[in-house]
Amino acid sequence: MARIATTETGLYRIPLPVILSDSTHGEIRAFELITCRVRDADGAEGTGYTYTVGRNGGAITDILKREIPELIEGFEADDTEAIWHHVWWGLHYGGRGGAAVLALSALDIALWDLKARRADRPLFRLLGGFDASVPCYAGGIDLDLSVEALLKQTDDNLAKGYRAIKMKVGRPDLKSDVARVAAMREHLGDGFPLMADANMK
Repeated sequence: MARIATTETGLYRIPLPVILSDSTHGEIRAFELITCRVRDADGAEGTGYTYTVGRNGGAITDILKREIPELIEGFEADDTEAIWHHVWWGLHYGGRGGAAVLALSALDIALWDLKARRADRPLFRLLGGFDASVPCYAGGIDLDLSVEALLKQTDDNLAKGYRAIKMKVGRPDLKSDVARVAAMREHLGDGFPLMADANMK
């Protein structure tokens, strides 16, 4: 085991080639990627991240830069559970969600990554996993796409090898949602895995 030596935080704003939208957030013009790198006294490093759909990345970055280093000072890097609880309660009074939890998430991922790297094992094996294959699906922030654009996005994903699709529902009128799901079902055929995501609606 080795003590935590340093943390490093990055904030990257990634403009999207197409403006996206979902049922709640309005226009999404960029994603923000916030990274957290934790190094231990032996020089090993773990990387974690979180993201936003274009807002508050600066607040998350500020917590990671200003609050987290003091909270984790002196901890052994392997003490992931103890660190999580210490940081949770350290940030708790200023908010139990939002930027604080996203910052904690990036830190926690970095610590688990560091633990796996120190053990020279893939994280899924360190956590007891046994199968290296994971079924994947393609999904997008596609609530406001026309049916034609939705089907084109689906064809692009199928061409990449995806064998399951998730689409958004949650438009103001149910009839529109039903028509979009019907169009997707017809396009994909019976039996093809199709999921509907009604998050925030």
